[in-house]
Amino acid sequence: MPGEIVFLLCLIPMAAAGTTAPSLSASPIVFARNLFRALNEESPKVNMVISPAAARSALTLVFMGAGGKSAEELRSVLMLGAAGKNEIAMQHAEFWSKECTCSEKGAALRLVTRLYVNDDVPLRPDFNLKAVEFFNAQADALNYSDPNASMRQVNKWLELQTFHTVRNLLTPATFNPELSVILVNSIYFRAKWAKRFSVDRTAPEDFWISATQRMELAMMRQIGQFRYAQSKKLQSDILHLPFEDSDISMMLIVPKEVDGLPALEEKLAQLDMNEVASKGLQHEVEVTMPLFKIECDIDLKVPMQKLGLERIFKPGQADLSGLFAKKSPQLISEARHKLYLQVTESGCETDPDTPARAAAFMQNPERKIFKADRPFVFAIRNNRTVYFVGHFLKP
Repeated sequence: MPGEIVFLLCLIPMAAAGTTAPSLSASPIVFARNLFRALNEESPKVNMVISPAAARSALTLVFMGAGGKSAEELRSVLMLGAAGKNEIAMQHAEFWSKECTCSEKGAALRLVTRLYVNDDVPLRPDFNLKAVEFFNAQADALNYSDPNASMRQVNKWLELQTFHTVRNLLTPATFNPELSVILVNSIYFRAKWAKRFSVDRTAPEDFWISATQRMELAMMRQIGQFRYAQSKKLQSDILHLPFEDSDISMMLIVPKEVDGLPALEEKLAQLDMNEVASKGLQHEVEVTMPLFKIECDIDLKVPMQKLGLERIFKPGQADLSGLFAKKSPQLISEARHKLYLQVTESGCETDPDTPARAAAFMQNPERKIFKADRPFVFAIRNNRTVYFVGHFLKP
């Protein structure tokens, strides 16, 4: 189906080494850090999740349609390197597909991106040829003078691409005569834990929202062999929960102090996720963490402008000459990124399966204790990119 990519990933084991320099291969990791840092400057704090991998992919598609200084800005902020557009497009396609298989096991990813333009502005036909071939996406025309029909078309398409998890992105008020280009972006993720939690072990426990406020949440528990670290630099405990038949894992970073999240995120702004993930050894760990669900609608213009990407959003400065057939004052007027992530005993956004058997907990004095009972950071990642990063503060 146009505008989608379905990937079943069965990937090579994750490398242990961290990445510290923004080389071309490290660029997705560094971009993820920069984007997360920009979002964390927003206030007030709420539950948040973003997909740096999906956002970078969508903006690389915009780069394919940009020219002049607009393209230069995109190249710099996205850290695309010095290659030409055709080579960058091929690199994008290779990045997303070279290690994918048709196996029924592993992590399932669907990358969802589309550009919408007013139907009275003609497009360059070669843009969609490259968009479909290298991004499995495209630019579509909408009748902006019919807001209700345009809204229904976009929202229905996005809901279908995300298996009905991302709904109601746009409203009729989104559309007006001054509207130019709408960028819509999401990613669907489904994977089972390599070692599932038993539903029999899930029970209400205290989750500390602050040093003086707590509430009961349903908390999952299990004991198993996991990569675990105690970071003095971050003053946090770090745990990796791998997904089945994949090198993708969820990394959870829990500050030692109940109110330690702001200080943790300030330190993470100077590190990339590979640096954080490079620490840790296999231990027997008793894990306690909440079931949680986050739905997030992000205006990408806000964090991207903080990172120095401004021209494509500004009248008189945006150059989208690679997208439109004639010289046009068009700009990116909407850049909407909406995600849905649900974490349960079986994994992320998975159908219920045979529950894991609740084995008796045996005594082990060497066992590590990991308890996510306070605001924490999480990332779904491998050593090549960050699919999701966010923080959970309270239900």
